[in-house]
Order: sequence, then C-alpha cells, then structure tokens
Amino acid sequence: MRQSNYIIEREKGKHLKLGARKIIAHLYNKQNKNYSEIAREMNCHRTTISREIKKGLTTFKNADWSDREVYVPEIAQGVYDENATAKGPKLKIGKDFDMVDYIEEKIEKKYSPEVIANEINESDQFKTSIHYRTIYNYIDRGILLIDKDDLVYGNYRKKKKRKRESQSTKNYKQNRTIGDRPEIANQRKEVGHWEMDLVEGKKDKDEPNLLVLSERTTRKEIIEKIPDKTQESVIKGLDRIERRHGVVKFREIFKTITTDNGSEFKNYEGIEESFTGSNISRTKQYYCDAYCSWQRGTNENINKMIRRFLPKGSSFKGLTRNEVKKIQKFINTYPRKMFGFKTSREIFKEKISVA
Repeated sequence: MRQSNYIIEREKGKHLKLGARKIIAHLYNKQNKNYSEIAREMNCHRTTISREIKKGLTTFKNADWSDREVYVPEIAQGVYDENATAKGPKLKIGKDFDMVDYIEEKIEKKYSPEVIANEINESDQFKTSIHYRTIYNYIDRGILLIDKDDLVYGNYRKKKKRKRESQSTKNYKQNRTIGDRPEIANQRKEVGHWEMDLVEGKKDKDEPNLLVLSERTTRKEIIEKIPDKTQESVIKGLDRIERRHGVVKFREIFKTITTDNGSEFKNYEGIEESFTGSNISRTKQYYCDAYCSWQRGTNENINKMIRRFLPKGSSFKGLTRNEVKKIQKFINTYPRKMFGFKTSREIFKEKISVA
C-alpha cells in the first residue's frame, strides 16, 4: 500500500538531510504535489521546499524525446554539502551552523538582514558578531540557502533613479498642493503628519482594497480594509478610524494627510469633515505632484512590506479583519535601523507622551 501522506516530525529551522530529500523526491516526482503541499508534510516553510527543489532539478528525456524535469535528491545533497564546505573557518560565521539556521529562519519570517544582524550582535546565543552586509554577501555567493525573493525588499540592489519632471497638481482647490503643506510636516519632527494610499487586490470590479495611512515621523501604520476603490469607501474608512480614536484625539494625531491625485482621494471635503458633521475639520489634506510617488516615500516603502504578505494580484475578499491587524502589528513592531532598532510603536508612544 502506497503511503501518500508523510507529515514528517522535523524541527523547523533545521537543515534537510538526504532521507528527507528522498521523501521530497517522491512527493514531487511521483505524487505531483506542489510546494505548499510538500511543505506541510515536511513541516517546513514553502520557500524552503522551493529552494530545495531548484537545487536538485534536472532535465531528463522521455521515450518520445520530450523533456521532463525531475528532482534528484542526491544532486541536491551534493549542492548542500558543497555549500556547507564553504562555511569554513575563512568565513565570518566559521562553522556556526546554528547562526546559519537562525539567519535563514528569520528571513523566512520576513526580517531583513539589518534587523537579523542586530539581534545576533545583541544576543548571548552566538559567539560571533556579524555585519548585515556580510549576510547580503553570503546570499550572493550562495553560502546561505536563500532566494533574493525571500528578502523583505526582494531584489535589494538599488536601482539608479531616473529623473522625471514633476507636474503641478491640477483641478484641485488652491492651497492644497504638497508645496502648501506646513514646513514642519516636511521636517519629520512632529507626530501627526500622514501619507495615505490604497493597496489594491485583484483588478476586478467590487474587489476590496486596503486603505493605508503611514505616519511620516514614526512610520506607524494603520491599515483599514474597505469594500472598493471609491471616494465614499475611503471616507467611511477614515470615519471608522476617527471613531476608534475619538474626535478630539483624531484631530490631534492627524494634523495633515498627503495623498496622490487618484480619483478616490478627490473629495477633500469629505476626507476633512468629521463623521459627526462638526464645522471643525478633523484634518487637512494635501496632494502630491503628478507622477511623483517619491513625495509619499513612507507610504511606498511600507506598501512593499504589506506586499510580502499580500502579493500583487491576490484577492482581498477572504481577508479577515484579524489578518489585516496581524499585518499592521508586524509592521508597527518591526525593529527599524533608523530608530536604533526600536519599533514604530515604541517611537510613536514616546513622541505622543512627550507632546
């Protein structure tokens, strides 16, 4: 009787051995299971299986001379052994395989090399300190079994910026361009100046979107699921956020909001008006120049972190409020190099308490 489900009792974070690789070969070659299905049975992350199969993938000829790709465990083991040999005394990590496992496991959990290096250097668990650039170098050299796509920002090499002439925002009320925004908002010294954007799901009609607000000074993030990409839904999303904070507190914390020129943000009166109908504005909205997404740089960078959980083209219809809040919590509790590896939540609380 053929065994179809293995469910391996294997400690997460530990490297695969030849026996486990033979099981992967059976699941992939014979049972045609995908990466996610194999990962569940092997008790490991999907990206671990993806990397593993790429190491041992070989092309064979069928009887009709057509090609077929097969995962060969012995080839994958040979690649692993060669990489392990490279982890010798000449390398910074020496033979500290626990550190290697720690780095790979942390990257699977969406932590950047900067954050990982800081945790290693601050911990008593490891004898050796390491610089984050060393981790990047090991990824490039194939010493760490990590795909660049596993990194928080994927292809981490900076691209040359192309200069593009900005175009002034048109067809909006005067005194609402980013050039009219208070100078203190540009300086990032005062809490309360936000950038707002939509993260889109599938490009279908009535597909839910995520309304995201990023605080410029502390990088605190608020994510609100809204039913569609309309002005009405954007305003209702802001209304819910205002209710949770309270009218007075919202006005104190949300001094300005900067958006792009999308039609969903065009109703500045609705965005600025409190859900209570008060004559006192709850915030002040400003618009970036056309084709200048860099003017909302905080938004753009944090949106990349959201995409690690919700890739482009994925549907948000089944996304629960609890799942949205988990992503929000990950971002707000993520150690940030710019803050000495403190989190946005910590910096936000510090700034608010001082104010």
